[in-house]
Amino acid sequence: MSSPLLPGFRQNQKMKPNDEYAVNIEHLTEILGSKEEAEKEHDNWVKWQLEEDEKYKVSQYQRDRREGYPSLEEVTVALAEKAEGDSTMWDDVSARRAEIKEKYPKGE
Repeated sequence: MSSPLLPGFRQNQKMKPNDEYAVNIEHLTEILGSKEEAEKEHDNWVKWQLEEDEKYKVSQYQRDRREGYPSLEEVTVALAEKAEGDSTMWDDVSARRAEIKEKYPKGE
């Protein structure tokens, strides 16, 4: 999956290079205002998009973890109950968090 920054850039890996270039130029023309500017800046934009795609891939674990972590409300209630002497919910929240971290480890 590509990062959601510029539609058309590297979205279809099966696209022929010439077709991909044409789509990129079309999108860049819309962004930059002229085809000449788009052609001039094409390689820089593709390089930038590839760098952004890599950042997006490296942070995938964060998006995966977010879905499985206990909610803020659950954590707040668990902390309040723990402060009152009952750590049952806190232990559950901590265990769930550890499971998610193990399931979705940080990228290298």
